[in-house]
Amino acid sequence: MKDYYKILQVTRSSTEEEIRKSYRKLAMQHHPDRNPENPQAEEFFIEVTEAYGVLTDPEKRRKYDKLRAGMRSGFPGANKSDEFAYSQEDILRDLFKDPRFQQVFQGLLHEFKRSGFRSSSNFVKKSFFGGKGTVFLSGIFLFGSIAGPMISRASRKISANPSLLKSVTTSVTSLLGLGQQKSSAEKAAKQGTHKQLQKYDTTYQTPLTVKEMEQGKTIQVVIYTDGKEQTLKVKIPPGSTAGQKLRIKNKGNQGPHGRGDLYLSLTVQ
Repeated sequence: MKDYYKILQVTRSSTEEEIRKSYRKLAMQHHPDRNPENPQAEEFFIEVTEAYGVLTDPEKRRKYDKLRAGMRSGFPGANKSDEFAYSQEDILRDLFKDPRFQQVFQGLLHEFKRSGFRSSSNFVKKSFFGGKGTVFLSGIFLFGSIAGPMISRASRKISANPSLLKSVTTSVTSLLGLGQQKSSAEKAAKQGTHKQLQKYDTTYQTPLTVKEMEQGKTIQVVIYTDGKEQTLKVKIPPGSTAGQKLRIKNKGNQGPHGRGDLYLSLTVQ
């Protein structure tokens, strides 16, 4: 029998708030994109959610505690109505129907998004339900799509200013001699384009433990290119520190003149 208290790193006396905090921490820590070289991470990621589903449901927790106590004493002694007969699929199905959990999971998906980890409805569907399209998942599709990584409306509304590039080039050309005109104009053009592209830079908060920063870690980061999901494998170098930003060129949002850069802002988990 699974020890849900041990899985969630809580005790029988833990409050629902304590259970929720531990779940958020463990789900973030064991997201598959944070552990691309550990095939067991995804299994544990699902298990902590299963444990949360039992320990935050009064009826399931009561039956689980009774079964657990009976097994420890050697006398299960549960009648039919008190049997803990829930499969993992049952637990997850009931959990994702719970409006309280939907609110918690919305926040968690937002954290995944800010860290560049998968958080779309497809990820939820595949991870927790093996890709099965059941009716009750329509609610998940709704908040999963909202919380999934995407270019914000504000970013899409930003338009480039072509006159800026033209004015910079014209000014430099008029001030410099013929031999310097072309190189200086090109340099100014590049600077102008770079300034424009900065509007489309994206920053993901990347939580790591102190040990992971010291030793280095490989993580996976999800970006969207032309509406398609793309996974990047990024090496966090040993000796990294909180507040440090890692730049990945041309992996930010799309602008009229190219893509901005993606920055991973390292934070202590």
